[in-house]
Amino acid sequence: MGLSEELSLDAPILDLRHEAILNIVHTSNMIAAAGTPLFRHYDLTGAQFNLLFALKFKKAKVTQSELGKRLVVTRASVTSLVDKLEQKGLVERCSVPGNRRIYHIELTQEGQRLIDEVEPLYRSKVHQSIADLSEEECRTLIDLMERVRARTTILASQA
Repeated sequence: MGLSEELSLDAPILDLRHEAILNIVHTSNMIAAAGTPLFRHYDLTGAQFNLLFALKFKKAKVTQSELGKRLVVTRASVTSLVDKLEQKGLVERCSVPGNRRIYHIELTQEGQRLIDEVEPLYRSKVHQSIADLSEEECRTLIDLMERVRARTTILASQA
């Protein structure tokens, strides 16, 4: 089924590039929504899961500001996310020597345990979304999305 039908539009989308972007956004939203019941079971939101996931796979200590850039959220949003996850005992703010205004964000043992449990379940769930794509099709999709992101980054830097 095409996007026009899925969205119950009264007329077809005539701009091919706009339809492509709408497909990306709509598909992303659908995949994100597929994880909601799983996250709810673990008393998490999608945004909280994303922050825990980012911390699980970081290579060095990371600040709230750096997390905001990785997650593409505002400073206020990342502060709120860290506050909530800290209240749940899943992350902690660690002082940065020589700088009293910045904190590194770290997973607690409970946060590590939780993301280690939830992440494979989520991955299995979203893998179902692309189960009928071949490895070559997955590589093509990745390449295309990387090109779109690279071009979007260039355009954003010119604004």
